[in-house]
Amino acid sequence: MNNQFFNAMNGYSDEEYLELLCRAESEPVIDGIQMPGFTDSQFQVNTVGSSGVDSLRGEGFAFYKYIKAMAAKHGVTIGESTRILDFGCGWGRMIRFWFKDIKSENIFGIDVDSKMVDVCENTLPCGNFSVTAPAPPCEFADGSFDIIFAYSVFSHLSSDMAEKWIVEFKRLLKNGGILVATTRDATFIDVCENFRLNPELATKSDYSQMLSKCFAPAGEHHDKFKRGEYLFSPTGGGETRDSSFYGETMVPEKYVRDIWGKLLTFRQYESSGILPQAVFVLQNGEPSVNDDKKLSDLRFHMDRQTEQINLLRSSLTEAERRASAAKVQVDEMEHSRSWKLTKPYRWLGRLFRGG
Repeated sequence: MNNQFFNAMNGYSDEEYLELLCRAESEPVIDGIQMPGFTDSQFQVNTVGSSGVDSLRGEGFAFYKYIKAMAAKHGVTIGESTRILDFGCGWGRMIRFWFKDIKSENIFGIDVDSKMVDVCENTLPCGNFSVTAPAPPCEFADGSFDIIFAYSVFSHLSSDMAEKWIVEFKRLLKNGGILVATTRDATFIDVCENFRLNPELATKSDYSQMLSKCFAPAGEHHDKFKRGEYLFSPTGGGETRDSSFYGETMVPEKYVRDIWGKLLTFRQYESSGILPQAVFVLQNGEPSVNDDKKLSDLRFHMDRQTEQINLLRSSLTEAERRASAAKVQVDEMEHSRSWKLTKPYRWLGRLFRGG
C-alpha cells in the first residue's frame, strides 16, 4: 500500500499535524500531498454536532491525545506497525489523526452505515474501511489489534449489544491491547431534563425533542446511575440503527468495573470534563514484554547503577578531601617553630625506643 502520506507527515509533531489537518479544509493539497478531506458540512453536523475545523480542534484532537496517553500509560507502543481499529468510524473525523503515526495498511475503520464508509473511502488518503453488521462477529482475525477506540458508540448501544461487542473486542485485541471508548455519564440526565423544563429549547430540533422524552423522572435515573445501573432509552437512529439496540445510553463506572471488567481488565474511567463524554479504558490482559520494554528496564537498572557509582565517587572524593586536609595540617605542623625546636628530643626518644 502507498505510504506517501505517512512518509510526508511522520516527522510533524501532533500539534503541527493538527494545523495541517485544519488547513486542509480550504487547501486540500499541501506541498503536493493530498490531505484528508471533509464531506458536506451539514452531513458532518448531523453526525457529530460540528463540522470542519471545529470538529477537529475540540473533542477530535483531545480524544486522539487521550488515547496516546493511555497507550503510553498501559504499555502499548505506538509506531508505524501498530494495528488500530476505529469502531464506528463515521465520516473519518477521528481516524485521520493516526495517519501520521501509523502506516496505512495497519489502520482500519468500520461502521454499520455504508454511507459513512463511502465518505471515508472517497475523502481520506489512508486507511482501510468496511461495513460491519450491528452485531459481531466482524471480519478480523483473533488478536488483530493493539488499540481499538470508539467515540460516541457506547453512548448509544443497548446493554446486550454493548456486551456482545466487548466480548468481540476481547477476541480482536492482542494480549496487552487496549480499548478506549466514550459513553455518557449522569450529566446527560440533566441535559434531557433541561429540555423538558424549557420546551422552547426542545422545539429547535427533532433530536432535542427526542431527548426531552428520555430518562424521566430525572431523580429516579440519577439514583439508578449511582447504583451502577446501565441506562438505555431505545430511540433508534435511522435506517441502520434499529431501536432494539440503538438509542441514548449512560454507562456508570461501577458497571464498567463490575460487568465488563470480568471480560477485560479495568484500567480507567473518567467523567466528562476531559472530553465532552465520559471515557473508559479496558485492557486485554497485560502488555507483552517487547524489545522496547526490555530496553526501558535495562535503562532503569543502568540509571540505578549510575546513581550508586556516583555515590561511591562522592564518598571517595570526600575521603580524598579529608586526607588532603590532614596532610596540609601535618605539613603546617612540621614547618612550625615548635616542631623544629623539639626535633632533637623526638630523635632521642626514637633512639631509646630502638627506633
